Amino acid sequence: MGRELEWCSGTALWYHSAKKSVYGRWVMVRDPKGRFQTQGLFCTDPEIRADDILNWFPMRWQVEVTFEESCAHLGVETGRGWSAPTLARTTPLLLGLFSIVTLLAQRLWSQGGVEIRASAWYSKTLPTFSYGFRLFR
Repeated sequence: MGRELEWCSGTALWYHSAKKSVYGRWVMVRDPKGRFQTQGLFCTDPEIRADDILNWFPMRWQVEVTFEESCAHLGVETGRGWSAPTLARTTPLLLGLFSIVTLLAQRLWSQGGVEIRASAWYSKTLPTFSYGFRLFR
């Protein structure tokens, strides 16, 4: 990534009185320039190297945004059916819909077919999922 970080790592037992305890690898990360807060990361596989965890952490943001946007715009986790078979059908279907909308919007954007609206408080250079979703509603 090219960013200088200070970190330390070790293994620990994650204890919970009502659940099975789990050994894992912890990593404490500090930015010496203070651009982000010190954070603790934990992986449930104690054999994973600390530098792998540090390299994986930035990739997690895309997953978090995907789930946030799919919940907000497509209703993931708010379905009316709560049985296991219903959840097994609807969640993958909605995540597939998220992918289709994203790919179609990306194609339109690369062809110049999506105008990015700016607001007074936040300037965006790339379209968000909500822009793409509005194109196909």
